[in-house]
Amino acid sequence: MSKLRRLRRLVPDEALFDRRVAGESLRVLARDYGVVHSTLGDFFRRPDAKRELREARRRLDAARKARRVALRLLKQDVQRRAREDARHDRLREAWARRRPRRSGIEGWLDEHDAPRGRSRERFSVNDDLAETVVAAGGGVEQVIDVTGLRTRENALHNVDAQIMRRALANDTRFPSNARPDDRRLRRLVPDSELIRRGAAKETLRSIAADYGVSHTTILRYFERPEVSKQLLRAQQRGELPRGPKVAR
Repeated sequence: MSKLRRLRRLVPDEALFDRRVAGESLRVLARDYGVVHSTLGDFFRRPDAKRELREARRRLDAARKARRVALRLLKQDVQRRAREDARHDRLREAWARRRPRRSGIEGWLDEHDAPRGRSRERFSVNDDLAETVVAAGGGVEQVIDVTGLRTRENALHNVDAQIMRRALANDTRFPSNARPDDRRLRRLVPDSELIRRGAAKETLRSIAADYGVSHTTILRYFERPEVSKQLLRAQQRGELPRGPKVAR
């Protein structure tokens, strides 16, 4: 880090620049660093601070690119595992239809001769929850919501591959399932429910109050071309919000 001259109270570190380029407001940062927001505003206008911001932005872009690559590889792995599991399930079902139903030691021996690999017993509580939401047309974000797994990586790793393959297919069929565009947003944290509430024509002020932003922020977000397309598709399918009531 370059030399940062004549600072009395502010003690900048790498995290300060990372958080700023990630979109955190000056007031939030100022509270955490024990200064007023105008001090941070003046600080970030300094040439040395601008250089650090550019470097932090490069780090952020590199991290986002690496995450996109890792996520793409993980999706490919889910598709591969889903195909393998489906093939094994077919083999096991065909074997079960052919074998005689016996009990005791003979039944145990029959099970020992079954096709090797994972069986439907691999299902967990999260798999059951995910199965329900995916059967209703939900995608990866809805699986995260119902299971509490928090990230796409966790869901793709820990939920049955065949279920997640269908969730990914639902995201392709129903784009409003997928994570909305959140580029260049500071305070607004969009989700699929935001798209549903916008498509249902809920008032901007009501939505803004729940998301902790101004109604003009919601308006500008909905006016983005990508988001407008998501809203239109959700309206055409008649999707309704799952939470707050729609204003009439």
